[in-house]
Amino acid sequence: MAQVAASLDTESPFGTYKAERLVRAAWRLADRHDLSKGLRKRIRALVARVFRGPYDLEAEGLKFRIYPGENYDDRKLLAKGRLPERDEHKMVAPFLKGGQTFVDVGANIGSYSIFAAQMGADVLSIEANPHTAAKLRFNVRANDLHNLQIVETAVGPREDTLPLWLEPSNFGFATFVKDLTTGEWAGNWTQTFVKVRPLTSIVDDIGLNKIDVLKVDVEGFEDRVLLPFLRHADRSLWPRVILLETNCRPYWTEDCVSELTNRAYRITAKTNDNMVFELTA
Repeated sequence: MAQVAASLDTESPFGTYKAERLVRAAWRLADRHDLSKGLRKRIRALVARVFRGPYDLEAEGLKFRIYPGENYDDRKLLAKGRLPERDEHKMVAPFLKGGQTFVDVGANIGSYSIFAAQMGADVLSIEANPHTAAKLRFNVRANDLHNLQIVETAVGPREDTLPLWLEPSNFGFATFVKDLTTGEWAGNWTQTFVKVRPLTSIVDDIGLNKIDVLKVDVEGFEDRVLLPFLRHADRSLWPRVILLETNCRPYWTEDCVSELTNRAYRITAKTNDNMVFELTA
């Protein structure tokens, strides 16, 4: 069943769209993991047609305008009533105090960036998908944050323009890795061309002189974001902590984990989808 994209509204004030009980119940049903994956997918497609969003909600004191019909993080926020990646947030929270810098590559709707900014860190949010970046900007305004800067670009090994693959049931899973658009993640994929810049260039333009936490979540492209940065940036810019998504590790062209351990990083925490590395020397 094809998904229908929600109408993007970044102008109406937060609170315009309330998620009533029926909406929450429907999305909780669509998120039930005791159902088979195929059945859950069919239920989700049906629920997305009826309750695709937008909805405005607060989770853990943070405000989001969500579109559950087209984004995994939005569905989790609505179904569970809390932020996704709760364990990962706990892992990096000690490094997100006032005066610390958080760089979020693959910011999505801002569940990490807004959390870090509310903790007091100065945040650089980088998002490649223009549709998602617009949602991110709205969520930042809704939370009245002034310590968060958004850069709408993709990150890669060199200046370039590349096809970004998008699937309308989960715009947060945009990827440059075409192999990810088949098999387990097969769907109604389309492509849009976006500008790509090295992280060193972005950081230099912003004028950052340190990075306390770097989060990289770019669906199989993590190696082409992180490793060129470590190879070309001054060592003083190496992040103290790196939160790296590893669930698409088979699609890397180089192994980030071994490269990081060779560069004096050690694994200090991990979940099913992510690893945390800390610089030891």
